[in-house]
Amino acid sequence: MLGGDGMGYFYAAYDIYNMLAVLASAGLPVAVSRMVSETLVSGNTAEADRIYTISVRIFTILGAVIAAVMFFGADGLAAIIKNPNAGMSIRALSITSFCAFVMSALRGYFQGHSIMKYTAVSQVIEAFAKLFFGCLLAYVLLKTEYAYVGGSAGAILGVSLGAVLAVVYLLFNKKRMDSTKEPCDLPVRDTRSIVKELFRIAIPVSLGASVMSLVNLIDTTVIMRILQDGLGYTYERANWLYGVFGNAKKIFNFPSAFIVPFSVSILPVLTAAFTAKDKEGVRTNMVTCFKYALLLALPAGIGITVLAEPIMHIIYFNTPEEAAAGTPLLAIFGIAVILYAVVSISGAILQAFGHVNRPLISLTVGGIIKCVLNAVLVGVESVNIAGAPIATCVCYVVMIGMNVCFLRKYLVGCGAILWNTVKTAAAALLMGGFAYGAYAVLSGALGVKMGGMVSIMGAVVVYAVLVIVLKIVTIKELKSMVRRG
Repeated sequence: MLGGDGMGYFYAAYDIYNMLAVLASAGLPVAVSRMVSETLVSGNTAEADRIYTISVRIFTILGAVIAAVMFFGADGLAAIIKNPNAGMSIRALSITSFCAFVMSALRGYFQGHSIMKYTAVSQVIEAFAKLFFGCLLAYVLLKTEYAYVGGSAGAILGVSLGAVLAVVYLLFNKKRMDSTKEPCDLPVRDTRSIVKELFRIAIPVSLGASVMSLVNLIDTTVIMRILQDGLGYTYERANWLYGVFGNAKKIFNFPSAFIVPFSVSILPVLTAAFTAKDKEGVRTNMVTCFKYALLLALPAGIGITVLAEPIMHIIYFNTPEEAAAGTPLLAIFGIAVILYAVVSISGAILQAFGHVNRPLISLTVGGIIKCVLNAVLVGVESVNIAGAPIATCVCYVVMIGMNVCFLRKYLVGCGAILWNTVKTAAAALLMGGFAYGAYAVLSGALGVKMGGMVSIMGAVVVYAVLVIVLKIVTIKELKSMVRRG
């Protein structure tokens, strides 16, 4: 509905939101999760509740400040990134920023208890509400005098409504959980020491997350300026290209959303095993996390790369020009899916082992390289906007190299990680070869969209069979997962 123009405003607003909200909301839930997990090892539920209460107070204040900055400073922030029409969308996101902070405290508390159900359901509620209300409001506001500017703001208002509903759900379940809790008379640390520990863990993680958000914000500004001032494009054309880039990046984010839960869920489990000095538990959980993250990331990344053309045309079926322009960008982002999975998991493991500063170092170095490469590559006429996803891949490669170096002493005896990766990569490459060949044949007979859909479905079947044949996942493991589910 919004096309490249409306999505240009939409993604620009999101880059502003991510920059402001992630400064605290990224590190604080990790800190809460880790602190609650460590406390529960000794059975001190009273201190776990105290950590939650203090974190909620801090999060609420920070969320209110960030929301106020976004609401009242929206036009100024839009002007800074040289996309003035994004102001209304930035203002609409201010509600989401406040809710995000409250959700961070609640999700961190539940994750510290290794209860992932409430986080998962809240995310589903948030996503479906965002989809329904976002599409509805975008459709309505597109018909007004605000056109694409209003349509983008309407889509983002749907995001805010989804966040509000998710907060309500989480608060309800927190209250229900409290009503069944047994009393605990163990001693509780004072507020000052809890706050000190909270920020000791949270600040490095928040800074690490804010580095990438800052990098993305710089990218937005650099891309828009280079396209306009360096390559001589009009503001409208530059915004359209940025919208196309954002559309391809959105598909990259889809499989990544399935990978992030592995890094979120492993943190409290690994922290508990590490605190208890359970070496076998640490090794087993590391192997399992890498195995299942790459089980998703490798086929998703290779599939996106070889089937970028039909994927873009299937999703953006009403804007064929934008789908065609986004195809080469998406093909590069497919590689980034795999790299991002390794970055995410390795960073979470470092945090679980207490090395919260080391992911920050790799993020900073990778972010600087990304900014420099973006500025250089986007300015090359033949590369153009494709320079942005190329820079992203290089950035992730650097970060992986640094994280692996930081983890090298913990990886001793974890040869199973390498063996699982080799088998999964073989299955994913064979699947990719099938998908590419099937699409080459079927696209001529059935067309790009239908040929692409049949090829995707066939690739899923082929990969599932290979996973069983190569014993990447055994029937016994599948039955075990079904029983746990």
